[in-house]
Amino acid sequence: MRIICKRDRYRYIRLPLRFINRQFKIDHNTNFCIDTGAPYSLVTYEQAIEWNILLAQLTPTPGPHSVGGIECPGYYLENSVMLFRDSKGKLHPVAVNNIVVLGSPFKQPYKPVPPLLGDDILRQFTLIVKSDRHGGDIILTDEDIHINFPSSH
Repeated sequence: MRIICKRDRYRYIRLPLRFINRQFKIDHNTNFCIDTGAPYSLVTYEQAIEWNILLAQLTPTPGPHSVGGIECPGYYLENSVMLFRDSKGKLHPVAVNNIVVLGSPFKQPYKPVPPLLGDDILRQFTLIVKSDRHGGDIILTDEDIHINFPSSH
């Protein structure tokens, strides 16, 4: 599967996908930002409110989360699915056993962060970037890609 993404005007790589969670009756198209430095994927506090996720019904994460300059509690949303649309229009489900849902930030005011696609999902794919000054094209693929990196001396 090959998924084509674009950078937005802020150079964020946004990936539109369908997020599904049966327990909370979530079935929404959502833009996740690809964050190659994030160890895990997350859903924002604003998204949790929009989707009517009751944080009291979720298991708290072991500690607070620092994301994009904010610090907040976290919770695990279990048994979700992300549907990715490939370059040919076919949908591909990816099981998401646990995704972190951010709680309300400890300090106000704050700048909201977007939903993030982190390494827990990204490690299943190869990320290919064709960059230019104004953005560029990005391909996420689960195909076997053979690239020879020069050896370091």
